[in-house]
Amino acid sequence: MLTLRQVMVGGAVLVAACGRSAPTPAPASAADVAAVARTVATFDSCARTGALDVFMGYVAEDAVALFPDMPAIVGKQALRAFYGSYYGSFRIDGHHAPIETQTIGDLVINRGEVHGTVTPKAGGQPMPIDNKYLMIFRRQPDGSLKIWRAAANSNARPTPPVPTR
Repeated sequence: MLTLRQVMVGGAVLVAACGRSAPTPAPASAADVAAVARTVATFDSCARTGALDVFMGYVAEDAVALFPDMPAIVGKQALRAFYGSYYGSFRIDGHHAPIETQTIGDLVINRGEVHGTVTPKAGGQPMPIDNKYLMIFRRQPDGSLKIWRAAANSNARPTPPVPTR
């Protein structure tokens, strides 16, 4: 499986081979950093309150999400179905903590962590959230940001398999 770095390097090579220079990431402006912080805080609020329609207002039509152990979730309607089920099944108390924000053209790239708990609504113990994420927002014509690509996974190391004899 290709890593994000391999894909990015391959893309840069392809662009260079076509006679164009690849765009260079730049630190985000203070306004973009603040916009990302407000946006992910809104995501946290939406998850706590189950405000699916509000959350979906921040999702681009052609968004793609990559989460562990499942196929890519492609398109706004598929993401609505996924998050509708998630919000319906769990009480979510999470907090996104942006770490790094950069821009490339109309893209705003944010790397961070999410911590908190999810508790099954059907009963059960709270489960910890200890994840890292990468979100790529696309700037809209009105200047707002919408999620275009997202990936997340756990910070916990997987338990190694027990050797069998």
